Amino acid sequence: MEKKTKVTRKEARTHLEAFHLSCELAKIIRHFFPQLLSLLRQVPDPRHQSYVIYENHVLLMTKILSSIFYISSMRKTSEEFNNSQAIGNIGFLCGKEELTELPYWETINDYLKRIDAGALQDVTIELVRCLLRMRVFEDARIKGKYWQILLDGTQLYSSRKELPGYYLYRRHHKGTENEYKEYYYYLLEAKLVLGEKIVVSILSVFVENEDREPDKQDCELKAAYRLMGRLKKEFPHLPVCLCGDSLYAGAPFMKKCKENGFKYLLRFKEGSIPYIYGEYQEIRELEGNHEEGKADKGTIWYDHVRGIEYEGNLINMLEYGESWGKYNFYFITDLSVSRKNQKGLIRHGRDRWLIENQGFNEQKKQGYHLEHRYSKDYQGMKNHYYLIQIGHMIAQILEAVERIWEKQRQSKEQKHKRMLEAIRTENLKEYREELSQRKQIRLKR
Repeated sequence: MEKKTKVTRKEARTHLEAFHLSCELAKIIRHFFPQLLSLLRQVPDPRHQSYVIYENHVLLMTKILSSIFYISSMRKTSEEFNNSQAIGNIGFLCGKEELTELPYWETINDYLKRIDAGALQDVTIELVRCLLRMRVFEDARIKGKYWQILLDGTQLYSSRKELPGYYLYRRHHKGTENEYKEYYYYLLEAKLVLGEKIVVSILSVFVENEDREPDKQDCELKAAYRLMGRLKKEFPHLPVCLCGDSLYAGAPFMKKCKENGFKYLLRFKEGSIPYIYGEYQEIRELEGNHEEGKADKGTIWYDHVRGIEYEGNLINMLEYGESWGKYNFYFITDLSVSRKNQKGLIRHGRDRWLIENQGFNEQKKQGYHLEHRYSKDYQGMKNHYYLIQIGHMIAQILEAVERIWEKQRQSKEQKHKRMLEAIRTENLKEYREELSQRKQIRLKR
């Protein structure tokens, strides 16, 4: 086995200086997202065209780039981009080389309050279609066939003051003198797994109360059924395996999957469906699928049982355990299971954490500032969210270009700061010839 040599700081610095990060970003956009500008131009513009100074795709692209560069607010976006080189480069990326100024943050926010959020969701969907058609990410499929889509909900913003739009609410200290209401926005996100480090938004459904004080609030599970219907409509022939936590482990979700032709691989807890857990414990020793292995910390094991009947569904159950762990992991699925593939299916089941790590945690805590209230307007807030998802999609692919980052031990924040520095100091027009050449881009996934 070849011994890895330690890279010195000078070698790492010299390696990165050989690349022009603004040029690399332009390459990624042109190679993986060639339709981006045309899709942004097609977003219906509600403004009176005689008063328009900046075309809609310039407004939208400015916000997308702000997300890619980890800029924490719209006001700061205007400050960071208030640089002649940055303006010229963003104009180049937007196909507007004559651009001499960028829209101020208030102009962008006002525009995002007025456009239909569904139009930006459509842009996200088309970008995902483009990635799937490229056939670059085929090895991410489960069993070489099913595209893994992770489902999870997250809270975006909360306040004790009543919020505009379709919020949810919860009561705290109910029945006491300290009782109060917390108002918040919540959504269900579906992310497509394209690799270990590339998990992109494919659909988002906001959980919304139509009435201010409903007897029964909207919830994540209801949103999941709406999402599944939209997913089937937009990708009718896509072989899909939905992955989620134990919230979804129930007969209604299984029925919806069957109706839409989706497979499922769900986290399961002992109390989710006691009957299934009991059947598993009774049958597992009879089937004899237990398999053990060694790990650095101790022993790991795998097990499964096939064909547990539950309310008209035949369910396969998988188990993964660690001798040093506090509890075992269980999964239920309608995918075929064998001793040969149980390890791989359990790995895919545990990949559900990607939506929290590469998805929400990264967007909330590592630079995308997802919980920041970019707009006090409900429609504007939703549009900011969709543009952050597009920026995150582009950034993940740039982060996966192995030849750029292979010798770097920088944090993601440091990498994105280098990208911002590049857009402010380099001149993209000097790399016009390089950008016109189509070359294969290898990704580390």
